[in-house]
Amino acid sequence: MKLKTDNFYKEGYLCIKDCLSQESSDLFCNTLLDITFFHLKKVGKYSAKIEKIYNSKKNTLDKLSMMFEMFETNDKEMLYQLQKFFPSSNNMKNIINSNYLSQIFRKLLKIDTNVPLLIDGPGIFVNRPNTKRLLYKWHSESHYYPKRRNFLNIWFPIFSKKNDKNGTMYIKKKSHLIKELPFNEYQGFDKSSENKKNHFIQYEVPENFIKKLKTYKANLSVNDLLIFDRKAVHTSTINKSNKYSFAAVFRVWDISKDLTISGDLAVKPYQNYGNGRPDLIVNDS
Repeated sequence: MKLKTDNFYKEGYLCIKDCLSQESSDLFCNTLLDITFFHLKKVGKYSAKIEKIYNSKKNTLDKLSMMFEMFETNDKEMLYQLQKFFPSSNNMKNIINSNYLSQIFRKLLKIDTNVPLLIDGPGIFVNRPNTKRLLYKWHSESHYYPKRRNFLNIWFPIFSKKNDKNGTMYIKKKSHLIKELPFNEYQGFDKSSENKKNHFIQYEVPENFIKKLKTYKANLSVNDLLIFDRKAVHTSTINKSNKYSFAAVFRVWDISKDLTISGDLAVKPYQNYGNGRPDLIVNDS
């Protein structure tokens, strides 16, 4: 059955049901657990407890949740650094590395088969029960990666489905069609966490600019995949359940239309001149 991609251009997102293989999902989750274990057990104070959890008969989700809870409470810096290891794992990156998905990505990016398709990620979104620290306000990825002019955002649940109960993603439909959106830059989530260490940097799009747009609320099962436009305004929601929930995020990108020579995906303008140089030529068609 041919996948209809019209919704991506009209609404700014596309949901593909049951497109990730169970084998690749299992490998992804097991590798996530292994990397977490070998990183966190380096802290001598918690090493024995981490090994006991890892070697227990609990399922992978429960093991990860217990490990994360231990360090969320006592040593957030270890979790912050843990995120930096995941993009180096082929076992995790390969979950979206299939001919089927590559063809979809190329179609949505409107690039030919000879243009390199680059993958950034994964990042792991950890949605701790009733916690705001790990959430994003309304924002657009184009503000975080302003020099990258042609990329897709890939988001999907791991371990368990994502919905309104355990924290998910909302997208403002057609927000990618707005020519320009302002944003408010700060660290934290709200006033109570403003400028606090280990809170996310927010490029918040004020809700009054998008309040008239309809909202898509992601309700995804494991092995479903959500693709959304780089300019689509979205937010994460609080986990109202009593269990951790997890999601993975990737970016798939094309360098051919970027007016920069920087190899850093997140290169910013007005910072060391954005790594530009005279007479760069890109095809803007």
